[in-house]
Amino acid sequence: LRIIVDGPYAIERRRIASATPGAPGLPHRPHHAFLAGALGGYVVWGRYSNVNHQLLLYLASRVFVGCFKLASERVRAPPFSWRKGLGFANAYPWAAAGIWGTVMALFEGRPDVLHHSLRRSMDEIYRYD
Repeated sequence: LRIIVDGPYAIERRRIASATPGAPGLPHRPHHAFLAGALGGYVVWGRYSNVNHQLLLYLASRVFVGCFKLASERVRAPPFSWRKGLGFANAYPWAAAGIWGTVMALFEGRPDVLHHSLRRSMDEIYRYD
């Protein structure tokens, strides 16, 4: 019954899992996780659709914030506080200003590079016909 439930290679999988250090399912090297994610991202999420695009934008923003947190851990400082007095409450308005300034500059100079939904929203708000 164990072979039916666990599959024919259950004994071999247990032997390999007991011989490998670390928790099962965790990659041995960081680049293994990157390669697995890149392959999965290309195969599963690589085809353009509105949903995939929104998911990619969501993930990009989370990775961006995660990189800032990682950088702050490396210098042993809380997130968004590399300079004295630049905590999250003080840094957030500057981040919003930088992002919206970039959006406005792209909208005025190169609207073709903006996502069509953002461009339509910006047209609705700022362009008067």
